[in-house]
Amino acid sequence: MKLKVCHFSSVHSITDTRVFYRECVSMAVHFQVILIAIGDFTGSKNGVEIIGIPKPKSHLQRAFTTIFKVFALAIKQDADIYHIHDAEMLPFGLILSLLGKKVIYDIHENTKQDILLKPWIPAKRKAFIAGLYNQLLKFSSNFIHYIPVVANDSFLPIFHVKENQFTVIQNFADTKQMNNYKVTERSILPGNHIFYIGMIKDMYYDINPLIDALVILKNQGKTYYLHCVGYFGSRTDKGFESNSNYELVKNQVHFYGFLDIDTAYKISMQCKVGICLKNQPETMLVSHERKFFEYISIALPSVFCNSKIYTDVLEKYPIGIAVNLKNSNEIANAMDQLFTNNEFYNNCIIACEKATNEEFNWQSQSLKLENLYNNI
Repeated sequence: MKLKVCHFSSVHSITDTRVFYRECVSMAVHFQVILIAIGDFTGSKNGVEIIGIPKPKSHLQRAFTTIFKVFALAIKQDADIYHIHDAEMLPFGLILSLLGKKVIYDIHENTKQDILLKPWIPAKRKAFIAGLYNQLLKFSSNFIHYIPVVANDSFLPIFHVKENQFTVIQNFADTKQMNNYKVTERSILPGNHIFYIGMIKDMYYDINPLIDALVILKNQGKTYYLHCVGYFGSRTDKGFESNSNYELVKNQVHFYGFLDIDTAYKISMQCKVGICLKNQPETMLVSHERKFFEYISIALPSVFCNSKIYTDVLEKYPIGIAVNLKNSNEIANAMDQLFTNNEFYNNCIIACEKATNEEFNWQSQSLKLENLYNNI
């Protein structure tokens, strides 16, 4: 009889790329996998039993209603292993562990520092909440197996990991899935098309410097087209009234809104360059963003932030150009180099393929997760 594994989250979507497509789907081949997360679908998909939960309308509703609803549904599953993904679910994970269940906490980011930067948390309470989380994380490490998503082992002490009580599982792309979107001889694609997928404007995302970069290039007589898949954060303005440059290039920008991963990456097949917008402070950055590895997996040379964890990759695999994502001139120059320097561009493609084959593929991480479930 297969082990029963229950993933549950009050934040992540039932179609979350890491949680559903990578962890749940890949493990459903070997285990009975249940996912309780945000979404309007309940049923079976790709071998995973999904229980969709309505998205909370506010942070307060999530904190005082949704998390308890998710936890109650999780308990009903009576799973052998519980796999949680949110900081607010850590107390429930601790309860399950004390009740004799095996629990795994998938730590996707530097949550303590993130709390200190959250604009919706009152300033007077940030330090207290961050400290409380840090103490809970430290205490829970005695009972719960952690999966810290970190670029390298130097970041592990942040998460208070205990020896033999943690497994690093990276956010690499599933090459079997992403191979569907690779383009033969991408360098000869017609037109100057750029691809972006992710948040458009939010706490760590700002498309405005990219818009300004398009204007800089247009003033040089160079027209580039941006294909943008994603949505605006709930606490950001949904337009470009504050950026007069947008009017100058709005005909070069196509916003598709939120799309499923398959539809989104089919759009990338007409593009020659990808761009990442996530730009977290160096003090809190411990892991690479997901799309960075997805671009690499489809051999799409890209422009991304020049934080150390990214430049470390670049030194080993020259897969694109690292820039200051707040500097529109740097973004413009990087994009122009990728589009106009054919030798450099083709070398980036070769480096992407090399990086995927040698290191950055989900298959290597999937095996680690499978072994963890079997051995925990």
